[in-house]
Amino acid sequence: MAAQTTADANFQNAIQIFYDRVLLTRLEARLKLDQWATKKKLPSHEGNQIKWTRYDNLAADVNPLVEGVTPAVTAITSTQILATPIQHGNFVELSDLLVDEALDPVVENALKVLSYMAALSVDTIIRNSLHANVTDQFANSKANENALLQTDVLNAEEIRKAATGLKLIDAIPFSDGNFQACISPASGFDIQSDTASGGWIELNKYVNTDQAMKGELGKLYGVRFAESSNIEQITNIVPVKVYRNFMFSEEAYGMVEIGGQNMRTFRKNRGSSGTADPLDQRSTVGYKFSNVNPILDANRAIEMYAASAFDA
Repeated sequence: MAAQTTADANFQNAIQIFYDRVLLTRLEARLKLDQWATKKKLPSHEGNQIKWTRYDNLAADVNPLVEGVTPAVTAITSTQILATPIQHGNFVELSDLLVDEALDPVVENALKVLSYMAALSVDTIIRNSLHANVTDQFANSKANENALLQTDVLNAEEIRKAATGLKLIDAIPFSDGNFQACISPASGFDIQSDTASGGWIELNKYVNTDQAMKGELGKLYGVRFAESSNIEQITNIVPVKVYRNFMFSEEAYGMVEIGGQNMRTFRKNRGSSGTADPLDQRSTVGYKFSNVNPILDANRAIEMYAASAFDA
C-alpha cells in the first residue's frame, strides 16, 4: 500500500501563516512610537503614494451681518501631505548542518531575532523622522542641547511647559483626553524623583489599566507617559548625556499600517536556489515591509531634550 502524504501546498501555506504571525506578534510587542501615529493602509494596485488630508481652521467671524446684504463667501482650504512608502528588509542564512543538528527550533528562533530587528528598525525610523522635524524644547530654557548641564533634567515644570505649548496652538489630545509622551527610562527616573511635581499617578493607581499603552509608566498633568529604551541619547560637548524625549498630540505624524501584506516573512528551503546553492547547503529566513512616517504637523509634537540625574 502506498504511503499517505500531506498536501504540500496546504502545509506550506500553514507554515507561512505561522511564521507571519510569530513575526507580527513579537514586532508589535516591541514597538512604542507606532501607537501615536495616524495610520493609513497601503492598498494593492493603487499607486505608490499615500495621502493624508488636514482641513485648515477658519478665523473667528466677529463682524455682524448687514440687513439684506449677503456676506462674502468663505473659502475652505486643506493641506495635503503625500508620502511614498519605502521598502525595508533583511534575512539570515541557515546552514544545513545547523538546521539538522541544532537542539532548538532554529527557524522559529531566527524569526524571533529578525522580529526584534524589524521592530527596532521601524521604531528608529519613526524616531529619526520626528527628531529631524518637530518642535524643540531644551530643559531649563537652555539655547540648545550642547548647553545642557547635568542638572537640566526632565521634571514636572518641563512637562507643564510642553503641554502648555501644545494647548496654546489648540493641539488636539488623543481620544482619552490626554497628550502622550515617550521618554527614556532615565528621564522617567527624574520625573518620579521630582518631589515638587505632585499629581503623579502611577500606573497601578489607575481606575482602569486595561487600556494602558505599551510600556506605560503613568500620568502627570494631562500627559500619559510610556518608557522606551530606544529614545535617542547623545553626549554633548560639556560632556553630559542628553536624552531626546517626545510629547505628542493627535495627528502629529503618520505611518503606513503594518500588517497583512505590509509585513511579510520569507522562508527559502535548501535546494531552492538552484546553481547558487549547488550542494543544497543553505536555507534563508527573512522579512520585508513597506514604511513611511511623514510629519503631518511639526507643531503637534515636541522633542524634550534633557540630561538625567540617573547619570550623575
